[in-house]
Amino acid sequence: MIVRVLGSAAGGGVPQWNCACANCQAARTGRAPRRTQSSLAVSVDGIRWLLLNCSPDIAAQIEAFTPLHPPAPRGTPIAGMLFTDANVDHIGGLAVLRQRGGDRGFLIRSSAVIREIAAAQPSCAPFAAPPHRWLDTPLGELIPSAGGDDLAGGALIIRTIAVPGTTPGYDGRRRATGAVVAYEVAGRNTRKSLLFAPVFSAIDDALRTAIERASVAFLDGSFYGDDEMIAAHLLDKPARGLGHQPVGGSDGTMAQLRHVRTRLVFTHLNNSNPMLDSNSEAYAAVREFGAELAFDGMELTL
Repeated sequence: MIVRVLGSAAGGGVPQWNCACANCQAARTGRAPRRTQSSLAVSVDGIRWLLLNCSPDIAAQIEAFTPLHPPAPRGTPIAGMLFTDANVDHIGGLAVLRQRGGDRGFLIRSSAVIREIAAAQPSCAPFAAPPHRWLDTPLGELIPSAGGDDLAGGALIIRTIAVPGTTPGYDGRRRATGAVVAYEVAGRNTRKSLLFAPVFSAIDDALRTAIERASVAFLDGSFYGDDEMIAAHLLDKPARGLGHQPVGGSDGTMAQLRHVRTRLVFTHLNNSNPMLDSNSEAYAAVREFGAELAFDGMELTL
């Protein structure tokens, strides 16, 4: 199974267009890598690819990765999509892909809650109707194949896990089962598996079990500290108030996973995050802990 990190940043990317914080300035001036909004691409043959989230940066991400280039005058190697939530940075790329054309649409999957919220948005609504198919994934169960060349349930074994979280800010940050999900992904012919959980507000028993079971876990790395946005005078809200558990702190993700042996990779990195500075104490703490930061173009083979 081939895994490609298309984007590793939270909403807005790094640099964010309207931000002059230290991390954005470092990326803007070439002192730190630029990051597009988070998404993964997964394949078993390098020909057909499944997207895990589809960010507003999808066009640039496709151009940066040759296997996603169109194989014909009109066509795409993208065989399907999975969404972890209905936040704009994870579904906004659908507006870019509206020119799919032809009578063969995209096969999209998410929880019912995510589909209902996303399909109510004008840019996403066309994808909930033919020729596209937007299927609800059963929570806590393996995704069944939809037939044909469907990667999910075919070459890839995928399980959907409901994780703690809320609906997007534009939907009032409601708490609803299935508002945020994670995906366990494995190739049918491999014992290794991937967990993709770029958003969660807490680690419950189900998520912890999934993390422990995975070979590699991509986890919510949005914020290192709960108050970093406030301290940087960027936004008067804590990380948890935005639906994200911080990485650091006595009750953060690292503290809760200190005995876990899974390879941990933090993704969905917000521009305020001190982990983005390789000279910071936060970055040193993450590396000492044994975890990694995802980066655009990162590739794994499982």
